Amino acid sequence: MKILLPPALLYFSNAILFISLFTRLPTIQASMGIDKAVLGFALLSAPVGTFLALPLAGRINDRFTPRLTALVTLPICAMLTPALTILPVSGFLLCFFLFGFFRTIFDVAANMISAGIEQRTGTKVLARSHGFWSVGLLVGSLCSGFLAERAVTPFSQQVMAAGFVVAACLLVFWITPRDVAPERQPDRRRSAYVLPDRTIMLICVMVFGLCIVEGAIYDWGIFFLREELKADPAIAGILYAAFTIGMGLTRLSGDMLRESFGPMVLVRASAVSVAIGSLLMVTTPSLTLAGVALFLIGCGVALAFPLAVSTTIALGKGQPSENLAALALTLMLSTIGVPPLLGFIAEHVSLIATFLVLLPCVVMSFLMAPVAEGRRLSFGSRRRS
Repeated sequence: MKILLPPALLYFSNAILFISLFTRLPTIQASMGIDKAVLGFALLSAPVGTFLALPLAGRINDRFTPRLTALVTLPICAMLTPALTILPVSGFLLCFFLFGFFRTIFDVAANMISAGIEQRTGTKVLARSHGFWSVGLLVGSLCSGFLAERAVTPFSQQVMAAGFVVAACLLVFWITPRDVAPERQPDRRRSAYVLPDRTIMLICVMVFGLCIVEGAIYDWGIFFLREELKADPAIAGILYAAFTIGMGLTRLSGDMLRESFGPMVLVRASAVSVAIGSLLMVTTPSLTLAGVALFLIGCGVALAFPLAVSTTIALGKGQPSENLAALALTLMLSTIGVPPLLGFIAEHVSLIATFLVLLPCVVMSFLMAPVAEGRRLSFGSRRRS
């Protein structure tokens, strides 16, 4: 479908860039000579960049249009990633901070592009757009395992990934018309940070458990496969691909699922899938069953952020760009301590414990599912409004 091509290319190339970097973290960690706890703190620099970018993300998109913003910020991210593979810890911190800063602005732009298509055409494309992120994760993880097995350095791999991203952005620039600049309201005073209202806070609580499991798989999934299950780089890449296949298939069918079952059912089904997959992954010694577990986790986390975005667009008040920035801010603040915490647990307890401690948060997502339909929560005694 022609209207889906631009966001599909942006999400796909962004995923290639992202997964190419994160599947090589064990090698990058070894080259920096640091342990998992220090790496966890180093990974915290990107959320700090996100925090500082959020006051600007909505304004930049409103000023320059989402199309232009996405096509500028994604290549900047691409150019930063090769440096992340060769710099010492101090340089990694700085570049990863900048990576988080520009990627946050890009994420808001990409979601606004997909949401704008839905509003203009009435065709649901948001979940499918995110589906191409998952397809990119699949392709990128398989290619990364292949290149790692053949001793291609992380630096060379990221140079190739960055070149692909720049080419994809040039293609999107060529095939898409210029956006009409939105109406500006120069007299309206806006606070530095767009604070979330009660609705956005509840949406964030709803998807929190699913989002942190997704982040844990990105940060520590390869470590788990390599160290706990003793998978070689190529096998680890294939097993990691099972996670991306589950995510991709679910997201590509997500718009149909949203219409057929409704968001509350999808949130609860997602939480159940993540819980079963997580328990299976940490209890099985089998590589095959580990692949099944990662597939279930991928299915479960797939629709968390698309559902959060669509619920925010539907129920939020004010400008969509401000609502999405507030959503991103709240999710970032709620998860900012997770990478160093999980890194500490992985280093001083075990990688198995790293994933087990997340299960109560997944249960919370299950219980908060009515928020997706704007319904009141009822725990224990009922209250009359």
